[in-house]
Amino acid sequence: MGTKRPLQEVDPLSLPVGMRVGPWRIEGWGGRGAYGTLYRVEHEGHDVSGPFALKLAIHPGDERFAREAWLLSHIHSAHVPQLHAQGVWEHPSGAFPYLVMEWVEGEPLYEWASRRSPSSRQVLQLLAQVARALEATHAAGGVHRDVKGSNVLVRPGDNRAFLTDFGAGHYRGAATLTWRLLPPGTPAYRSPEARAFLHAFLRHPTAHYPASACDDLFALGVTAWRLVTDEYPPTDEEGTEVWREAGPGPRLPRALNPRVSPELETLILRLLDMAPVERFGGRAVVAAEALEQAVRSAGPEADRPLFCWGNEPNPRWRSPERVQRVVEQDVAAREGLALRETEARRRAAAYREQARSRLLAPTWGAELAVALLGLLLAGLTVAWLHRGQDMAPVASNRSSQEDGSVAVGDSVTPASALATMLTDTKVPAVGLPLPANPFPGQRRPPCNKYGEVELRGGCWYALRDAQSPCREDAYDWKGDCYLPSFPPRRQPTAHPP
Repeated sequence: MGTKRPLQEVDPLSLPVGMRVGPWRIEGWGGRGAYGTLYRVEHEGHDVSGPFALKLAIHPGDERFAREAWLLSHIHSAHVPQLHAQGVWEHPSGAFPYLVMEWVEGEPLYEWASRRSPSSRQVLQLLAQVARALEATHAAGGVHRDVKGSNVLVRPGDNRAFLTDFGAGHYRGAATLTWRLLPPGTPAYRSPEARAFLHAFLRHPTAHYPASACDDLFALGVTAWRLVTDEYPPTDEEGTEVWREAGPGPRLPRALNPRVSPELETLILRLLDMAPVERFGGRAVVAAEALEQAVRSAGPEADRPLFCWGNEPNPRWRSPERVQRVVEQDVAAREGLALRETEARRRAAAYREQARSRLLAPTWGAELAVALLGLLLAGLTVAWLHRGQDMAPVASNRSSQEDGSVAVGDSVTPASALATMLTDTKVPAVGLPLPANPFPGQRRPPCNKYGEVELRGGCWYALRDAQSPCREDAYDWKGDCYLPSFPPRRQPTAHPP
């Protein structure tokens, strides 16, 4: 725990380890953006396990945090960190809003690439994941407005990409917080239409450019161009006419890096098209599908490392020694993730057997009751038959006297019908749809570790590349396969004698 200090002496921009912000205890520093400082935190309560990411506003009363919280709460994507809580931290200098999100153990995209030599196919996979995050953002009525490499984190264990930092984001119906000509964003990622708007309305007192999905897709194109070339495309501020309406556009990625596959280059250039409608019609879902299709259909050239080997810090060069160290770290991260998935499958199988037992137990109880009732009815049937045989002459005489007929046992269930009833009573089939409630001991929200997702009040692992019909130890939910997440077992504190 950190040393307790008077609150007025604590700088909101740099909180010490051990300090609390509401119920959240600072465990480490995560970085600083344009609007907030990121901390790694844990919850003080014993029922919530972390770690979590706490984003604290740099300025008191920053209204962007409410807008970001709304966006995150309406975006449902495996490639966007989940929002867990929001609040206000009271400080003598003002009230600082904060958000608590899923902690992503990952590296910024450009840093991830600088320490490795990925292939074109791997880059296509990452870009497709970011496009899926944008698809979910746009489906919620929002735009990110600051897509770039530093806002994409890649988790080494499975190369899963997360689009982060929605502080500059906007959504339909949200209040406009700044009245500058262009919305918040990074200049190097501005679309041609945003640049044209800036030149056309430079001196207009009330003009404001409305960013769209096409702007997000263009920024994804700049991110991809930078990722494969280690350079940024030129800007108009550098004295060129690259992004003018009749301009040539940026150089081809393969002109700078011949190792870029043709499929990847084609899609990057489409994202960077001067005409917004040519960027997949402004639909991130179409961009994601095109990228995913290229992953499947690209030839062997797409598996060649994108960068050359060399120890000098030149663009498009990678150090063999450094890459080898990172490869070993990635192997360890993948093994750790595989162990967690194996443990999740084992526990899922155990709880599946328990669920089957709970389903079968009342069914067998019902069958036993039916069998006992059947025996009772059978006994009554035999008794009535014997009684009918004993009284047959009497009945015959009575019948002849009254010129009528009497049916014996018409209201009793015959043995053949009873046998049919017993035969038709079956044990219901036990499938593996996702249960309505979490299993006993299963992790409950907030779900934060290793890619857990929240479904029906519980935390689940989404199995990679697994779709319905699921394997027998997994559970089906809307065509995808999941395993329940359980907290790790406690290790014994002492060895047995």
